[in-house]
Amino acid sequence: MSLGERLKALRKERALQQKVLAEKSGLTPSLISQIESDKLTPSLNTLGRIAGALGLPIAQLFDQSPNGRIHIGKKKDYATVTFDGSTERWQVLGAGLFQGKLRAVLSTLGRQSMGVPPERVRIEPGQMKLLYIVKGKAALHYNGERFLLDAGDSAYLDGGVEHTWENIGTDEAAALWVITG
Repeated sequence: MSLGERLKALRKERALQQKVLAEKSGLTPSLISQIESDKLTPSLNTLGRIAGALGLPIAQLFDQSPNGRIHIGKKKDYATVTFDGSTERWQVLGAGLFQGKLRAVLSTLGRQSMGVPPERVRIEPGQMKLLYIVKGKAALHYNGERFLLDAGDSAYLDGGVEHTWENIGTDEAAALWVITG
């Protein structure tokens, strides 16, 4: 189920019309319609407003119960999150796991740009992260230090310590973030 389909189902479960959800979230009915039909990828800020209007934590917008013991995620169905003022995009993998002990996000970053500042992404105490550079050249900014990483390199870090990443290459960079705890 795509993010738009999920939002539509959650809205309908609450017997809300698009217009009412738009009013509650401070958005336009047109924007809600475009998101629900997957014609527009919402920013994290917009998702936060919709989640708040639905009375849900943001993570629940991605949470899907797997059928039986396996959940197959198709690329076309990955929820995509963007950030205002950043080229960074997340594809949430294994959406049914998002609320669990393990979460995985494929993050892409435009050339020569910085990732989302750490204060814009909620980091829970004790949360550990594994960063794996899938493609490109990146710099991991961690606790005031800068570490250079190439495709195939990884870092395991305490997610409670301030950190972000930077694409230092001339092409798009991609990183897999696996978040535990």
